Amino acid sequence: VVAVICMLALMGRAERKISATFLRRMHKGAGAVFLILLLVISYFCVRYWAVMGDQLSVRAVIHIVLSILLFIVLVLKISIVQFYKEFLRYVPVMGMIVFILAFTVFCTSAGYFFLTGGEVQVIIEELSEPAEIMLEGDAEQGAVLFDAKCSFCHHADTEATEIGPGLKNILSREALPFSGRSAHPDNIRKQLITPVSGMPSFASLSEQEIADLLAYLATL
Repeated sequence: VVAVICMLALMGRAERKISATFLRRMHKGAGAVFLILLLVISYFCVRYWAVMGDQLSVRAVIHIVLSILLFIVLVLKISIVQFYKEFLRYVPVMGMIVFILAFTVFCTSAGYFFLTGGEVQVIIEELSEPAEIMLEGDAEQGAVLFDAKCSFCHHADTEATEIGPGLKNILSREALPFSGRSAHPDNIRKQLITPVSGMPSFASLSEQEIADLLAYLATL
């Protein structure tokens, strides 16, 4: 927003009360901050994309497409300013396109979460007296299910993160990764059914399959 205001003040016909040099510096500084924020947010978006794979929602796909367009236009704008000054007449229009795309990207992500409370809520649940849950599943069947459904994103023999966190000693920890819920079998079941932090849902698993998975996780 600051960059756009400075650009309009520089390019507009109205008499300026602030020097052009100051406005250019403000525009350049705001643009640099915007670029840094864009790169940082893009890193987390790419990680989210890697975790979700083909499970992305339509809104997420639109967000990604708009973000890629935003990045392309921004790179072109910077390239023209730095190296292809014969095209400088197009820079103000490209600046407005960057602003519109950035605003639209914001509305499809942060704006959506502000209005709806968000799809992804980080819930910290402290179960002071958790209900006893008997792990009556078959650990061997759970191992087969883990290999088929979970091993792509999670290590079973280490706590190191692959795409998702490693699950060794998962039930011995104080809290589950990402969700912050206490490391209790019932909270692992909740994570499978209504996941936090971009993990795809496994609501299609039967109660017996979940019990088998929990039995296997208890052996890690």
